[in-house]
Amino acid sequence: MARAARRLGGLVGALLALAGAAQAAAADVAVIDLKLSGGGVQRVWYRQPEHPVAAVVLFTGGDGVLSIDGAGTIRRDGNFLVRTREQWVAHGFAVAVPDAPGGTTLTSRLSRTNQEILARIVEAVHARSGAPVWLVGTSRGTISAAGGAGRLTAGEIAGVVLTSSVTRPSRSSGETVFGADLERVSVPVLVVSHAGDRCAVTPASDAERIRRALPKSPKTEVMLFEGGLPPKSNECEAFAEHGYYGIEARVVDRISDWIKAQTKP
Repeated sequence: MARAARRLGGLVGALLALAGAAQAAAADVAVIDLKLSGGGVQRVWYRQPEHPVAAVVLFTGGDGVLSIDGAGTIRRDGNFLVRTREQWVAHGFAVAVPDAPGGTTLTSRLSRTNQEILARIVEAVHARSGAPVWLVGTSRGTISAAGGAGRLTAGEIAGVVLTSSVTRPSRSSGETVFGADLERVSVPVLVVSHAGDRCAVTPASDAERIRRALPKSPKTEVMLFEGGLPPKSNECEAFAEHGYYGIEARVVDRISDWIKAQTKP
């Protein structure tokens, strides 16, 4: 009887410990709401390890809308960077994932308003993490990241990573990374592409062209990937080569190593 009671007590203790760990993990996710001057809110999903080696702001593609609720649930989380957000945390990074300002569709990534909001996000992330901040974008999110890198100084951000960069106009938007003042970027830049990306506006063949457009960057590199799983989305969406489908962990690992190599302790 006593042995059974001890076993039951041990089981209850283990379950309580697991519940406590789950609650602690959930508490690690924060929602940052920045009030916008014109009204509305800029919502950011945020999580950090105890001692972040750096902070990454992950910019989604498409219309920018993620539908982040007040509890930190991201309803639209299929994007390559968004679905790998916990992998970035596991690499020791503080991670911020901005929703579209006010939760409405982004019509311009390079507008003065959006770039001012981006600067506020960077400031808030740096204040929370105490770590150097990197801008990381994918697909249309590269326009946001490149735009921020062209306007912020090396004292404000540590570097930028552009994955599956939009280099050619589409039917819905004429914005590309080449409209983002790349010639002013003064921080390290990593350009990442999938050699098999079949999206017409993000060809891997333009990766070197981006690198050559960065004369003031102290360090530039092109990183090409191959392989993955058979696509289950169209060529310009997240579950194809465009979104590194099937090789996400490998891509995040290599980008993380590159960021750490450029980040001063």
